[in-house]
Amino acid sequence: MSRTLTLLLVWLILSLLTGCVMNRQPVWQQAGANRPTEKTNALFITARDAFATATDGAAVDRSIALYEAVLNDHPGHYQARANAANLYILKGAAYTKASSAKSEAFRKAMTYAELAMYTNPKFKSQVDAGKQPWEAAETLGAGEVEAMYFWVTALQYEFKEGMSLPTKIVNIKWLPRALIFLDRIDAVAPEFGGGGVEVAKMICYYVLPKSRGGSKPKAEENMQKAMIKGKGWLLPRWARGKYYLPAKGDKQAAAADLAWVAAQDPTAYQDLAPWRIFIQNDARSSLR
Repeated sequence: MSRTLTLLLVWLILSLLTGCVMNRQPVWQQAGANRPTEKTNALFITARDAFATATDGAAVDRSIALYEAVLNDHPGHYQARANAANLYILKGAAYTKASSAKSEAFRKAMTYAELAMYTNPKFKSQVDAGKQPWEAAETLGAGEVEAMYFWVTALQYEFKEGMSLPTKIVNIKWLPRALIFLDRIDAVAPEFGGGGVEVAKMICYYVLPKSRGGSKPKAEENMQKAMIKGKGWLLPRWARGKYYLPAKGDKQAAAADLAWVAAQDPTAYQDLAPWRIFIQNDARSSLR
């Protein structure tokens, strides 16, 4: 192969990989004013009730629309922003098939999570001054743990379902940023999440190379913590069977976990109803 052709191929590969870089533009101009109206609370109750029973794709879309109606009325509503982030994650994970549509849902979730963080005045001040969200994470407190957790969850789903392998490699620097938020959650609300924070840490530590802070022992430690902390929740057992054990090559134990999840009475667990339905349906489909 001639030197010219080799250089041309290298240039082409670098150009393609550069196009895969995940660049997120500041969303703060979308925040709107913090101005509740007389109908805000009624709109929020309607949206919250719809979310509680959103167990199919159409219901999830309706719940999203209702929360966005709350935000049209009161753009600065923290919980509406956080719940919209949660719903977009669910939409992308459970009710969207094309990878491009999944990416759109997960990135919308990250945007809503960032806007929820932006309701914290100290965080707002720092990102307005030019810091990235993870660089301002130390300003966030217990009131923003959902926003931090949903940001991480949306990012991890974007890696899993929205990116090709080359794109994952190019964007691997985002996972240490996720760990910054997860560590902040641990610092301000260590009991939060029913094992979900530990599951998210397990994923980061397992996927990251050692040069980026990856650690299989830390992944194992966090998976064990998730199982202890997540008693009464379906998420940790499902995540162990869905992700952790298959990655270790233990297909038999993974299948046992998923069968256990699929067989449970969902009303006996604390996961939100829309997520319980998804987790159990996914466990069943994974066993086929």
